[in-house]
Amino acid sequence: MRQESNDQTPDGDLGELLGRLRGRGVDGSTCFLCARRLSEVEPTSEHVMPRWAQRRYNLWNQRLTLLNGTSMRYRQLTVPCCAECNKDRLKPIEDAVASAVAAGSECVRGLGNKLMFLWLGKILYGVLCKEASLLLDRRTANGVTIVTPELLRAYDVHLMLLQQAREKIELVDFCPGSIFVFRAQKTQERRLDWDLCDNIDTFFIAVRMGEVAVIGVLGDGGAQQGYEELYSDLLDLPLHPLQFRELCAQFSYRSTLATRVPKYITIEGQPHQTVQLPLGGFSLKPLFDEWDPVTYAHYVAYYTGRPYAEVFQAPDRVITWLHDDSGKPVYLDFERYPYLPGAQEP
Repeated sequence: MRQESNDQTPDGDLGELLGRLRGRGVDGSTCFLCARRLSEVEPTSEHVMPRWAQRRYNLWNQRLTLLNGTSMRYRQLTVPCCAECNKDRLKPIEDAVASAVAAGSECVRGLGNKLMFLWLGKILYGVLCKEASLLLDRRTANGVTIVTPELLRAYDVHLMLLQQAREKIELVDFCPGSIFVFRAQKTQERRLDWDLCDNIDTFFIAVRMGEVAVIGVLGDGGAQQGYEELYSDLLDLPLHPLQFRELCAQFSYRSTLATRVPKYITIEGQPHQTVQLPLGGFSLKPLFDEWDPVTYAHYVAYYTGRPYAEVFQAPDRVITWLHDDSGKPVYLDFERYPYLPGAQEP
């Protein structure tokens, strides 16, 4: 997606671009995306959770739980951003996603994985940047933040890949993550039509919004994309909120089993060309370690809010709401079963 821009920083020198990104401030003095000093450009604030989604799903006063267990209203979740990144780079992406989500899952798939990677990646990284500015314990003044500067540095490669949004980096025939788009059921209330899950350790993020559910593992080099056939019978099943959370458990747990860390080579150019090296490399080891049903059951319990004793039956049976005993997809009508993950069944 190419946009007209008034960007005055060409970033044609790859070393200068990467140096600025790595040397970015975590004190709110730089743009969270391009890392330019806000004292030298027009400063704005970027809503991490899209404004269109906050309006559509009545999220302004809903609360997001942070890593330290505290919460923040969605409308307060903003990060420092320059006007060029905000208006010329991120807004076109948000506009495209907003229109596609309103039209349904097929239209969202039509946007392509690279654009959805940018959209999900901006949300995940934006939340981390916000938490890097908030005290871990607000009752003390020891300066320790929820996300430490050291942890944020672990996302240097992710931030570099987000420069696609600024057309400074071009990915050559690959997407850095695995993206899956499913159908979802609407609920009776707009605010219940939005559900966000993430796992920052494995770059997992998933969003259910209206009749669309998007699941992404943004740092696996596309490893889980190879499981598309496994989920082919579910792509057009209108997911119940509980079924969406079960899928979150599957993708999130599998991401912990990954045996590869993607590696990239970037060649200077206009824009700079980034190539992902083959995930398999010279190793015959599978891309994922063996699936352990006992551990997986803990993920199902966590994401669905159901008791572990209900989820797991020894020696290796884990409950599923996605398929019946014959393996056929199950349609759970939300109007008939109007319960949400974490809530007790009426």
